[in-house]
Amino acid sequence: MNRTESYPSLETHSISMDMVRSTIEVSISETEEIKVLISGDDESVSLLHMQWEDGRLSLAMPIRDRVPNLMAPAWMQIVLRLPSSWKGAMELKSQSGSLSVDGYTGTDLILSTTSGHIRAEHIHCLTSDLRSLSGSLFLNAANCEEVRLSTVSGNLLGEGLAYHSLHLTTVTGSTVLEFASPFQTLSGNSVSGSTTITVPMQEINAKLKAVTGRLLTRDISIQDQGPEVRFNSVVGNLEIVGHRAPQEV
Repeated sequence: MNRTESYPSLETHSISMDMVRSTIEVSISETEEIKVLISGDDESVSLLHMQWEDGRLSLAMPIRDRVPNLMAPAWMQIVLRLPSSWKGAMELKSQSGSLSVDGYTGTDLILSTTSGHIRAEHIHCLTSDLRSLSGSLFLNAANCEEVRLSTVSGNLLGEGLAYHSLHLTTVTGSTVLEFASPFQTLSGNSVSGSTTITVPMQEINAKLKAVTGRLLTRDISIQDQGPEVRFNSVVGNLEIVGHRAPQEV
Protein backbone atom coordinates (compact mmCIF):
# COMPACT_ATOMS: atom_id res chain seq x y z
CA MET A 1 0.00 0.00 0.00
CA ASN A 2 1.17 3.51 -0.81
CA ARG A 3 0.12 6.71 0.92
CA THR A 4 1.08 10.34 0.35
CA GLU A 5 0.37 13.34 2.58
CA SER A 6 1.30 17.04 2.43
CA TYR A 7 1.54 19.59 5.24
CA PRO A 8 2.18 23.36 5.34
CA SER A 9 5.85 24.08 5.99
CA LEU A 10 5.45 27.64 7.31
CA GLU A 11 3.09 26.53 10.08
CA THR A 12 5.10 23.42 11.03
CA HIS A 13 7.89 23.88 13.57
CA SER A 14 8.63 20.26 14.57
CA ILE A 15 8.45 16.75 13.13
CA SER A 16 8.55 13.50 15.09
CA MET A 17 8.34 9.83 14.11
CA ASP A 18 8.17 6.85 16.45
CA MET A 19 8.13 3.76 14.26
CA VAL A 20 8.64 0.00 14.24
CA ARG A 21 10.28 -2.01 11.44
CA SER A 22 10.48 1.15 9.35
CA THR A 23 13.18 2.69 7.19
CA ILE A 24 13.07 6.49 7.21
CA GLU A 25 14.69 8.74 4.59
CA VAL A 26 14.78 12.54 4.81
CA SER A 27 16.00 14.89 2.10
CA ILE A 28 15.54 18.40 0.72
CA SER A 29 13.44 18.99 -2.39
CA GLU A 30 12.03 21.86 -4.44
CA THR A 31 8.57 21.43 -2.91
CA GLU A 32 7.01 24.28 -0.92
CA GLU A 33 5.20 21.86 1.39
CA ILE A 34 6.32 19.06 3.67
CA LYS A 35 5.60 15.82 1.85
CA VAL A 36 5.40 12.37 3.42
CA LEU A 37 5.49 9.32 1.13
CA ILE A 38 4.74 5.97 2.74
CA SER A 39 5.06 2.47 1.33
CA GLY A 40 4.55 -0.79 3.17
CA ASP A 41 2.40 -3.82 3.77
CA ASP A 42 -1.32 -3.05 3.96
CA GLU A 43 -1.68 -3.69 7.68
CA SER A 44 1.28 -1.54 8.75
CA VAL A 45 0.27 1.41 6.57
CA SER A 46 -3.34 1.25 7.74
CA LEU A 47 -2.26 1.23 11.41
CA LEU A 48 0.06 4.22 11.05
CA HIS A 49 -1.17 7.22 13.02
CA MET A 50 -0.43 10.63 11.48
CA GLN A 51 -1.33 13.91 13.17
CA TRP A 52 -0.71 17.61 12.61
CA GLU A 53 -1.61 19.82 15.56
CA ASP A 54 -0.38 23.24 16.69
CA GLY A 55 2.56 23.15 14.31
CA ARG A 56 3.64 19.63 15.29
CA LEU A 57 3.67 16.83 12.73
CA SER A 58 3.85 13.35 14.26
CA LEU A 59 3.83 9.81 12.88
CA ALA A 60 3.64 6.80 15.17
CA MET A 61 2.55 3.19 15.40
CA PRO A 62 -0.05 2.45 18.11
CA ILE A 63 1.43 1.00 21.31
CA ARG A 64 -0.47 -2.28 20.89
CA ASP A 65 1.24 -2.85 17.55
CA ARG A 66 4.82 -2.26 18.74
CA VAL A 67 5.40 -6.00 19.23
CA PRO A 68 5.95 -7.53 15.77
CA ASN A 69 3.89 -10.47 14.51
CA LEU A 70 6.60 -12.92 13.51
CA MET A 71 4.15 -15.00 11.47
CA ALA A 72 3.26 -12.14 9.12
CA PRO A 73 5.65 -10.07 6.98
CA ALA A 74 5.73 -6.43 7.99
CA TRP A 75 7.69 -3.58 6.46
CA MET A 76 7.45 0.13 5.88
CA GLN A 77 9.48 2.80 4.14
CA ILE A 78 8.86 6.47 4.90
CA VAL A 79 10.27 9.22 2.67
CA LEU A 80 10.12 12.76 4.04
CA ARG A 81 10.69 15.64 1.62
CA LEU A 82 11.43 19.01 3.19
CA PRO A 83 11.62 22.42 1.50
CA SER A 84 15.01 24.08 1.86
CA SER A 85 13.40 26.96 3.77
CA TRP A 86 12.20 24.71 6.63
CA LYS A 87 14.30 25.16 9.81
CA GLY A 88 12.41 23.28 12.53
CA ALA A 89 13.26 20.53 15.01
CA MET A 90 13.12 16.84 14.10
CA GLU A 91 13.09 13.59 16.10
CA LEU A 92 13.11 10.24 14.30
CA LYS A 93 12.94 6.86 16.05
CA SER A 94 12.73 3.36 14.58
CA GLN A 95 13.13 0.16 16.55
CA SER A 96 14.57 -1.93 13.72
CA GLY A 97 14.90 0.30 10.68
CA SER A 98 17.69 2.47 9.27
CA LEU A 99 17.58 6.27 9.27
CA SER A 100 19.00 8.56 6.58
CA VAL A 101 19.00 12.37 6.70
CA ASP A 102 20.55 14.49 3.94
CA GLY A 103 20.57 18.29 3.79
CA TYR A 104 18.71 19.02 7.04
CA THR A 105 19.08 22.54 8.47
CA GLY A 106 17.26 23.32 11.70
CA THR A 107 17.41 23.64 15.46
CA ASP A 108 17.54 20.19 17.08
CA LEU A 109 17.99 16.79 15.46
CA ILE A 110 17.46 13.44 17.25
CA LEU A 111 17.98 10.12 15.43
CA SER A 112 17.53 6.86 17.31
CA THR A 113 17.33 3.23 16.23
CA THR A 114 17.87 -0.16 17.84
CA SER A 115 19.36 -2.31 15.10
CA GLY A 116 19.39 -0.08 12.03
CA HIS A 117 22.15 2.13 10.65
CA ILE A 118 22.14 5.93 10.86
CA ARG A 119 23.44 8.18 8.09
CA ALA A 120 23.48 11.99 8.44
CA GLU A 121 24.97 14.13 5.68
CA HIS A 122 25.17 17.88 5.05
CA ILE A 123 23.35 18.80 8.24
CA HIS A 124 23.44 22.16 10.06
CA CYS A 125 21.79 22.50 13.47
CA LEU A 126 22.24 23.71 17.02
CA THR A 127 22.15 20.30 18.69
CA SER A 128 22.16 16.73 17.40
CA ASP A 129 21.78 13.41 19.22
CA LEU A 130 22.41 10.19 17.27
CA ARG A 131 21.92 6.82 18.99
CA SER A 132 22.05 3.20 17.81
CA LEU A 133 22.56 -0.04 19.71
CA SER A 134 23.96 -2.40 17.08
CA GLY A 135 23.86 -0.31 13.92
CA SER A 136 26.67 1.88 12.60
CA LEU A 137 26.67 5.69 12.54
CA PHE A 138 27.96 7.62 9.54
CA LEU A 139 28.27 11.42 9.41
CA ASN A 140 29.48 13.55 6.54
CA ALA A 141 29.74 17.35 6.36
CA ALA A 142 27.93 17.80 9.68
CA ASN A 143 28.02 21.23 11.34
CA CYS A 144 26.47 21.60 14.81
CA GLU A 145 27.04 23.41 18.10
CA GLU A 146 26.57 20.45 20.45
CA VAL A 147 26.58 16.77 19.49
CA ARG A 148 26.04 13.44 21.26
CA LEU A 149 26.92 10.19 19.50
CA SER A 150 26.16 6.81 21.04
CA THR A 151 26.46 3.20 19.89
CA VAL A 152 27.02 -0.12 21.65
CA SER A 153 28.43 -2.52 19.07
CA GLY A 154 28.19 -0.50 15.86
CA ASN A 155 31.09 1.40 14.31
CA LEU A 156 31.13 5.19 14.03
CA LEU A 157 32.60 7.08 11.08
CA GLY A 158 32.60 10.86 10.64
CA GLU A 159 34.07 13.00 7.85
CA GLY A 160 34.14 16.75 7.35
CA LEU A 161 32.87 17.49 10.86
CA ALA A 162 32.51 20.94 12.41
CA TYR A 163 31.37 20.73 16.04
CA HIS A 164 31.97 23.00 19.01
CA SER A 165 31.21 20.38 21.66
CA LEU A 166 30.95 16.62 21.17
CA HIS A 167 30.28 13.71 23.54
CA LEU A 168 30.90 10.15 22.37
CA THR A 169 29.79 6.89 23.98
CA THR A 170 30.75 3.45 22.61
CA VAL A 171 31.20 -0.04 24.04
CA THR A 172 32.83 -2.36 21.50
CA GLY A 173 32.49 -0.44 18.25
CA SER A 174 35.42 1.43 16.69
CA THR A 175 35.29 5.18 16.05
CA VAL A 176 37.00 7.30 13.38
CA LEU A 177 36.23 11.04 13.36
CA GLU A 178 37.78 13.55 10.96
CA PHE A 179 37.21 17.21 11.76
CA ALA A 180 37.22 19.95 9.13
CA SER A 181 37.66 22.67 11.78
CA PRO A 182 38.89 22.82 15.40
CA PHE A 183 36.43 21.96 18.16
CA GLN A 184 36.27 23.40 21.68
CA THR A 185 35.64 20.28 23.77
CA LEU A 186 35.42 16.55 23.10
CA SER A 187 34.55 13.98 25.76
CA GLY A 188 33.79 10.30 25.58
CA ASN A 189 33.61 6.84 27.07
CA SER A 190 34.58 3.50 25.56
CA VAL A 191 35.05 -0.03 26.87
CA SER A 192 37.07 -1.90 24.24
CA GLY A 193 36.52 0.03 21.04
CA SER A 194 39.39 2.02 19.52
CA THR A 195 38.93 5.75 18.83
CA THR A 196 40.82 7.82 16.25
CA ILE A 197 40.35 11.59 15.97
CA THR A 198 41.87 13.71 13.21
CA VAL A 199 41.83 17.48 13.79
CA PRO A 200 43.32 20.53 11.98
CA MET A 201 45.42 21.52 15.00
CA GLN A 202 49.04 21.26 16.13
CA GLU A 203 48.41 21.42 19.90
CA ILE A 204 45.67 19.94 22.06
CA ASN A 205 44.87 19.49 25.74
CA ALA A 206 44.09 15.78 25.92
CA LYS A 207 43.80 13.33 28.80
CA LEU A 208 42.84 9.65 28.80
CA LYS A 209 41.78 7.62 31.83
CA ALA A 210 42.10 3.92 31.04
CA VAL A 211 42.97 0.52 32.50
CA THR A 212 45.19 -0.69 29.66
CA GLY A 213 44.20 1.67 26.86
CA ARG A 214 46.80 4.15 25.61
CA LEU A 215 46.78 7.75 24.41
CA LEU A 216 48.57 7.92 21.06
CA THR A 217 49.41 11.03 19.04
CA ARG A 218 50.67 11.74 15.55
CA ASP A 219 51.67 15.17 14.17
CA ILE A 220 50.21 16.91 17.23
CA SER A 221 51.55 17.75 20.69
CA ILE A 222 49.82 17.47 24.06
CA GLN A 223 49.73 20.79 25.93
CA ASP A 224 48.02 22.24 29.00
CA GLN A 225 46.11 24.77 26.90
CA GLY A 226 43.95 24.60 23.81
CA PRO A 227 40.86 22.54 22.94
CA GLU A 228 40.08 19.89 25.55
CA VAL A 229 39.76 16.15 25.02
CA ARG A 230 38.66 14.12 28.05
CA PHE A 231 38.21 10.41 27.42
CA ASN A 232 37.59 7.32 29.56
CA SER A 233 38.35 3.81 28.33
CA VAL A 234 38.95 0.33 29.69
CA VAL A 235 41.14 -1.34 27.06
CA GLY A 236 40.51 0.78 23.96
CA ASN A 237 43.14 3.20 22.66
CA LEU A 238 42.59 6.87 21.85
CA GLU A 239 44.63 8.19 18.92
CA ILE A 240 44.73 11.89 18.00
CA VAL A 241 46.13 12.88 14.60
CA GLY A 242 46.91 16.49 13.72
CA HIS A 243 46.94 18.07 10.30
CA ARG A 244 46.95 21.56 8.83
CA ALA A 245 43.70 23.02 7.58
CA PRO A 246 43.66 23.64 3.79
CA GLN A 247 44.63 27.16 2.82
CA GLU A 248 41.93 29.34 1.30
CA VAL A 249 42.61 30.51 -2.23
